[in-house]
Amino acid sequence: MSDSSSVPPGFRPVTSTGFADATGPWFEKIEGGRLIRGFRPGPQHSNSHGIVHGGMLAAFLDSVMGSTVFHVLHRRCVTVRLSIDYLLPGRVGVWLQGEAEVLGHDDQMVQVRGRLYGPRHDVLAGLGAFSLLHRQRVQIIRS
Repeated sequence: MSDSSSVPPGFRPVTSTGFADATGPWFEKIEGGRLIRGFRPGPQHSNSHGIVHGGMLAAFLDSVMGSTVFHVLHRRCVTVRLSIDYLLPGRVGVWLQGEAEVLGHDDQMVQVRGRLYGPRHDVLAGLGAFSLLHRQRVQIIRS
């Protein structure tokens, strides 16, 4: 269900290590200057009710929001606060995508609003505060 043949046009695989590899595959595209990230949840993303686990949805939206900060400001960041409103369930096998917007920032903090949605309805809405990492900070990649 999560293979690349079922990905909407314009999306390309997110290449990363760590969490996205363990929970993906994830895909993204830039449209109208906005980063849009999506995935098709499989059974491994579900909870005991047969819907997509809320923790998976929250983690995915958190990633969308942080990646949007990088796309807009060209700075890496870490989540300081994340407020999530669960609106409707995400269904296994149904393409979900998220996007976010930077509401404001200074040299240290960024405020971001995000949403995760399916083809017919919003699934999650989120507000987050992200701490900007120093530009000189070296990214550590573990194998």
